[in-house]
Amino acid sequence: MSAEQPITERVNPRSVNIDVASPQDMISILQRCDEEIFSGWQNYPGMFDARILQTLTAIATLAAEIMKLGSRGAIVFSGCGTSGRLGFITARTFNMKLESAGREPCCHYIMAGGDRALFTSQEAVEDDPPCGMDLLHNLCKDKTRVLFLGITCGLSAPFVAGQLHLCMEQPDKYTPVLLGFNPTCLARDLPIEKWDKTFRQVVQRLEKHQTGYILNPVVGPEQITGSSRMKSGSATKILLEAVLVAAYLKTCKDMDVRVQDLLQSYHTVCDSVYSRQADIGDIVELAGKSLNAGGHIYYLSQDSLGIMGMIDASECPPTYGATLDDVRGFVATGFDFLKNNDGDISDQGKHFRISLANFQQEVAPTVTSDDLVVVLTQDTSSFPCVEGLPCRTACVIVGREQAQVNPVQLEQFAAVVQVSLPSMSLVRVVGETVVAEFWQLYREIATKWVLNAVTTGAHILKGKVFQNNMVDLKVSNNKLFYRAVGIIQRYSKLSPSDAQDYLLRSIYNTDSVAAETRTAPVAEHIRTATPQHRVVPTALMAALFQCSVTQAREKLDAQPIIRTVIMSSLEKTRVL
Repeated sequence: MSAEQPITERVNPRSVNIDVASPQDMISILQRCDEEIFSGWQNYPGMFDARILQTLTAIATLAAEIMKLGSRGAIVFSGCGTSGRLGFITARTFNMKLESAGREPCCHYIMAGGDRALFTSQEAVEDDPPCGMDLLHNLCKDKTRVLFLGITCGLSAPFVAGQLHLCMEQPDKYTPVLLGFNPTCLARDLPIEKWDKTFRQVVQRLEKHQTGYILNPVVGPEQITGSSRMKSGSATKILLEAVLVAAYLKTCKDMDVRVQDLLQSYHTVCDSVYSRQADIGDIVELAGKSLNAGGHIYYLSQDSLGIMGMIDASECPPTYGATLDDVRGFVATGFDFLKNNDGDISDQGKHFRISLANFQQEVAPTVTSDDLVVVLTQDTSSFPCVEGLPCRTACVIVGREQAQVNPVQLEQFAAVVQVSLPSMSLVRVVGETVVAEFWQLYREIATKWVLNAVTTGAHILKGKVFQNNMVDLKVSNNKLFYRAVGIIQRYSKLSPSDAQDYLLRSIYNTDSVAAETRTAPVAEHIRTATPQHRVVPTALMAALFQCSVTQAREKLDAQPIIRTVIMSSLEKTRVL
């Protein structure tokens, strides 16, 4: 493996056999990898490194100062995909907290692709630095002071690179923060279309910028190679909340709290989640059966746990080549509850109809025995009714030890995960005020860990993962294009240029790629590939068997479990 490969894109040796593990063993593997969020990875600086803690504290101090400015200041979270969605929920949470404390909300989010991207991938914008700059400028043109947090787990997103550049051009107004999980020397150094800089060049300038910050603890490779929705996503949520909790308490409660204590409290929550390993495995097994039977997974919730469900669902199409119908989330009153920038966008398609009423009216009548409905709640005193549905049902309860749980009500569920968060242990770490004020944050991160396990395990059981590589990802942005090339290269042992040639053959459905096509901008390849299915598996089959694209597709049609086809072809070609 190249020493220059970003850590976020490397294979995690702890999870290399996750595709042949039982559902319960999958959870154990996920736990061992998630532990690296807190323990660190190799000799790189982790979350509890002195430099990282110092940086977190400095950012929290600045955030507190901006909170005191009210509407004259702005704390802006920006990112693509999962990063942007986590920025959204952070801005939502702390605006509500500031309003409840009698202060003006000052948190904002910028999502590459707008609010549609909260639910479905809008990848083209992710590779557009000028678009990112324009959105940031328009949002902040009337602000006097801005703390900008650009989130890109691999230090790679062009959209965020443009915004960091804008911030450094106006240092009197903007303080830029880059949040990601690679060393700066491994920031992406590939050309960016529509721009004259690489991401690494932006990072190198930021390292010398007097008022900017780089927050980049290394949490190690993902459980599923490159799937930054998992460890990197969890670490993003934890770090953003540590900064904002400390700032809020200083501003609204005149209370100081150490960021390292806040980080440690999330470690306590992580341990509580994985103590339910067997129960989580039960839901994974149900979810796998549903997807294998052509069914769907639906998350229902009456509070912000439903947002975590929608985020988890939105990540499945680009990660596993899933359809938008395979996994969906529904929450409370929908957009009234979400408080998103664009308001109600339910008229833009069925996948944007997200309220519990939408589920009851439009989805429930179509549910079959192959589907799985998962209720997300804090107790059984009030949650969406699933009685009478002909499908599999499961319940995830995340609450205090003394949460109201009615055994009779739980009898309707085929599987139940009850995560009892240790209130007293959390109080000992961060104090009663923090736990009381921010209990919901612990519930959300616990739910994220559970749901990531459910959809990861379900897609593994569906054959979408080989070893710990997602082999049916969508080729829908620059990052995923080069990740696809890497997957083909890894298993075929071809050169990078030959591996890319097979990817282009699959994208353009030809066995001879024209010279003008081969030299076209990557953005053109992405536009062609995005609406297609099984692009990467087809390319990999053709590379392994040295066969035509048509023959590769025939092999996949004969055996839709992609992992089985790959294993068979690798054995025949003696690659393993």
